[in-house]
Amino acid sequence: MREIVTLQLGSLSNYVATHFWNTQESYFTYSEDEKSHVDHNVHFRAGVGEDGSDTFLPRTVVYDLKGGFGSLRKMNPMYDARSEDAAVASLHGKPAVHKENAVSAIDYQKALDAGIQPASKLAASDVRYWSDFSRVYYHPKSLVQLYDFELHSSIMPFERHSMGTELFASLEKQDEIVDRDWRPFVEECDQMQGIQVYTTLDDAWGGFAGSYLEALRDEHPKTCIWVWGLQSPTSTVAREKRRLRLANTALSLNEVCAQASMVVPLAVPEGRLPNGVGMDYTSAWNVSALLSTAAESASLPSRRRLDGTSQPVSLADMAECLNVSGRQTLANMRMSVGPAALESGERPDMDLSQIGSLKDGLKTGSSSSRAFGRLSGMRRPDGSSNENDESAANQRPIIGNTVVRNYETSLLYPLLDSFPSIYNYDVEDANNIAVYTSLASDGSIVYKMKDLRSRVALSIPLEDRENLANGLAELGAAYEDDWSSGSDLDDDDL
Repeated sequence: MREIVTLQLGSLSNYVATHFWNTQESYFTYSEDEKSHVDHNVHFRAGVGEDGSDTFLPRTVVYDLKGGFGSLRKMNPMYDARSEDAAVASLHGKPAVHKENAVSAIDYQKALDAGIQPASKLAASDVRYWSDFSRVYYHPKSLVQLYDFELHSSIMPFERHSMGTELFASLEKQDEIVDRDWRPFVEECDQMQGIQVYTTLDDAWGGFAGSYLEALRDEHPKTCIWVWGLQSPTSTVAREKRRLRLANTALSLNEVCAQASMVVPLAVPEGRLPNGVGMDYTSAWNVSALLSTAAESASLPSRRRLDGTSQPVSLADMAECLNVSGRQTLANMRMSVGPAALESGERPDMDLSQIGSLKDGLKTGSSSSRAFGRLSGMRRPDGSSNENDESAANQRPIIGNTVVRNYETSLLYPLLDSFPSIYNYDVEDANNIAVYTSLASDGSIVYKMKDLRSRVALSIPLEDRENLANGLAELGAAYEDDWSSGSDLDDDDL
């Protein structure tokens, strides 16, 4: 069955994953004559609702803080629970019930619930929570609200890496949350190919993710764990907050890369975006749309429907292409959309890997251009006619050469009514867009890790500083060429 089970940690991660699930839902076909390019069994689970009807819902576990789910309810029309009045009546005595005012659904969600087409496309001002633009139902067991912290709290914000680590330890001790929340979805799988994780790196969810992944690795020692490590824009954030986020990112990378098969940091470039791409950096709906375009497109090969002419591609195959030495668990992401994506010979014009961006004047040396593995995905109208080129590019590599895998498809990225208008191109089909993604494990990571170490030196507690410095140094060393490992680059300890 090649199942993939998804883990979503935190608000921004849930924004990105909601775009992902909306896109998967749009691939469903309802005619016998029409076949989908995507095998839905990879990411969706079959089940039975309370009324005996068949259900097909995402294989995912969704964590968020108190108040993070918005108008989304744990029970949906497919899984109606007993009414609250009946539950209260079954108790002895007359208990006092105190209820918070429920968050009301926006007009877009009301239209979807009524089974009608929303009157207008969403605007950034309409979206308050990630559930406001969700087009799928979730299994009740998928939704896990953590009441220890509140979303956007000014009194006790969930923003430090150590908070996430401590919260996981507390919950695991009390409830064994991995067994309670995660195991039921894994036990349903016939042959799980891997685990997909959406998590932020620059806040407390990074610490929560590091501990959660350690538990998952104990449970699944040989399973591929693919992590999309997200970061929020910092252009409007105060300097001290930026330092805290950078320190969180360094700590999270050090922990997550030790457990995951592949980690792909994702952040919206805060410089000038390519022509045709417009971004409201203050809108999580906008930011997550761009990041989800990249993550969904890059991972598309792992869920392609097998038609007899193509070989199955798993998350482990993709990770193996990038992790050539066995120690290269970090990859850079680049992407082009629209007309730029059709120029397949060009390097994608958006760099979404903003981890420890290089300082001005930092030496770049020979290993910065050295690529160990590269995984490219092309979505364009004529993609299906280039299968011969794809096969030729995916031959067994020569030892020492860059491992290259190219995947092409005619399935364009759908621009749904739940998707913001961030791509403004004059194209024939306004409902779909071409996308070109490139994942690479290359020598630039050496310098990014050195830069990250130097920038967080004063932000890390003394007792953690040495372990972090050694961890980032080892991570960067995996991307050094044999002939450049003894270069003249400075490598001072933190």
